[in-house]
Amino acid sequence: MNKFTASISTLLFLALSCSTRAAQNNINYAELDVAQDLHTASYGACAAPPEICPNNMVEISGDYCPNVSQECLQWVDSDNNPLPPPNGDSGRCKEWKNPVKCLSKKRNMHYCIDRFEYPNKEGEIPQDWMTWYDAKNACESEGKRLCTRSEWTFAAEGPNMHPYPYGDGFHRDKNICNFDNHIHGVNVMKVSDRNSEGAKLLRGLLKPSGSQEQCVSDWGVHDLVGNVDEWILNESGRPYVSGLMGGHVFGVRNASRPMTEAHGPTFSWYETGFRCAKDIK
Repeated sequence: MNKFTASISTLLFLALSCSTRAAQNNINYAELDVAQDLHTASYGACAAPPEICPNNMVEISGDYCPNVSQECLQWVDSDNNPLPPPNGDSGRCKEWKNPVKCLSKKRNMHYCIDRFEYPNKEGEIPQDWMTWYDAKNACESEGKRLCTRSEWTFAAEGPNMHPYPYGDGFHRDKNICNFDNHIHGVNVMKVSDRNSEGAKLLRGLLKPSGSQEQCVSDWGVHDLVGNVDEWILNESGRPYVSGLMGGHVFGVRNASRPMTEAHGPTFSWYETGFRCAKDIK
């Protein structure tokens, strides 16, 4: 039996087994391309292919670069005023050089990641004041796990290694994501109680998940920068197993790759939130 005959036979079998569904959807088997992958054809005839990730998660699949060269063309302050070089300590880059260069061998990655910050519900304020252990336990209670640093980075950068997970990926814009905010009357460094008035004012700066529609990476993951910093699993374990990615409402880096290493897994503050990941089986 040649390939053409085998393909037609398979399609006829599908036509018989799925005739009711086919009639409902007006499928014309004579017009199907017999060279098409039969697995795809079978799903087209009978049902949609099974979802790889839950509907509140995003599938990430591609080649990730562990080591990149990113060059900032102009550093700025929190009000977007230019800073003379080298002033990279501000962490705020107005424009990155395009393109970014990969300095290492890429590796393939395939996983699911929450579409929004925890509790991963569009329209809800993300959870703050979470320790790394709180985040880890919350993810595991849902059959998920914390993102690794590389997974979080790849979800933000996309396949083209964009320094920023929004817009064109190369220009900083606080009008797109929730960062570089100013607040008066609160000494942030003295806010140590989540129930204090200062903490409530800081929480008031957070915006509902998904409300800033353009604050989304190339993969379709929302609010990766701004709002709350996000706990991740630091694969190196140095100096801690914990790390924070994305930046928060007051800004500084708010980029795809930098990580705050200063806080151990028991730390929590107005800035600490997270999102979960999930293996693909």
